[in-house]
Amino acid sequence: MMAYRSRAVVAPKEHELDLLLRNAQARNRAERLSGLLIYDQGYYFQWLEGPADALGRVWASISRDPRHTDIQVLRQQDLPKRFFGAWDMRLARRKRGRLDTALSVLETPQDLLKRVRVQPSGLGQGAWDDIFADVVVPLLRTKHLTPHPMPLRSTSVWRAALDAPEELAGLLLAVDQIPTAGYINSLMDQGASLETLFQEVFEPAARVLGDLLDEDQRTDIEISLGLGRLQFEVRRLSASFEHPLYAIRPGHTVLIAPEPGESHGLGAAMASELFWRDGWDVSCEFPSSDAHLGQLLSDRWFDVLELSSSTAQARGQRLAAIGVTIRAAHAASLNPALMIIVDGRAFIERPHAYLDIGADAGCVTVVEAIPTAHRLLSGVTQPATASSSKERARERAARKLAAATASLRLFERQFRSTVF
Repeated sequence: MMAYRSRAVVAPKEHELDLLLRNAQARNRAERLSGLLIYDQGYYFQWLEGPADALGRVWASISRDPRHTDIQVLRQQDLPKRFFGAWDMRLARRKRGRLDTALSVLETPQDLLKRVRVQPSGLGQGAWDDIFADVVVPLLRTKHLTPHPMPLRSTSVWRAALDAPEELAGLLLAVDQIPTAGYINSLMDQGASLETLFQEVFEPAARVLGDLLDEDQRTDIEISLGLGRLQFEVRRLSASFEHPLYAIRPGHTVLIAPEPGESHGLGAAMASELFWRDGWDVSCEFPSSDAHLGQLLSDRWFDVLELSSSTAQARGQRLAAIGVTIRAAHAASLNPALMIIVDGRAFIERPHAYLDIGADAGCVTVVEAIPTAHRLLSGVTQPATASSSKERARERAARKLAAATASLRLFERQFRSTVF
């Protein structure tokens, strides 16, 4: 790792910081680096970590960059594990501007900015520990920074080995559960983020278990036990990965539920963790029937319903039943513009099947649910065919108008019941 501070020759404008962040993210992804960049009042502070040769190449480029001067290396040493393994680069600064990358920006506390700008005399080990270890890391980990959902990318700093899903599936079927936790911990030590664990290891391992069941190599009880263990690991990782902040952003409510009758709840467990980390107001339920799900949707306003099918098995024969569930959910929902996202193995093999059953979006991996939900709520559509584009746009506009009317009526009822 390497940490340094420097002074900007000319204070960058908003779009220049935006370009700087984009270039740093692309460079770090290519070099398998991760880190944090702070900018305030003409000063930069950057922490970089990754393979030594890659870090050397990037540092050579940074040190020659004519846009900054007075470069001071604060610390350079080997680390046992990454601090920012889930980030190719994050930018922190005093105020967020209206940038395309605003979702990648953090707001930095004033006391942190002051201590980064004004270094104690003598840049020794004690001074650095006082600034970073005692200020930066605790602030990141104790919720004083306000996170915003970072757009997910197809590449990440850490990538799973090709045989990782099969290896994990074998451990899940073993008698002793301890090796499973140890194996997952080893992946975390290598720099795996929660998202990459879910997408590249957990979901593929669940599909391996499903294939073993379909091929009659394992019993339904054994597979259910393995998936249950995997679901337990999802909950355990919730405490293992530090969450920057859990402040709920008003207006972001999601109901996460498996398809009624679905015995596999792994997808719902992973989705709950991801939405919670993203700052949503999350309710995770396991409805026994469409009527039960409808009651949940009629009792409380939800912006999004995330409906999970099996992560392990395709269950193509259940798609029609999911379509019935979706129609019933729309009919019962307090929110006429309820957005419904479906995920599960069935939508890996048939990516556009969500269109046939009336959902607003389908995800081939649960990790896609977060950006998909933001896209739906922002009104951006990505229809499968041009012919369905106008029809779905009109339908969504009508549902939004109905939602606004319903929201106003709901507020009026609550106001009257409170005041009178």
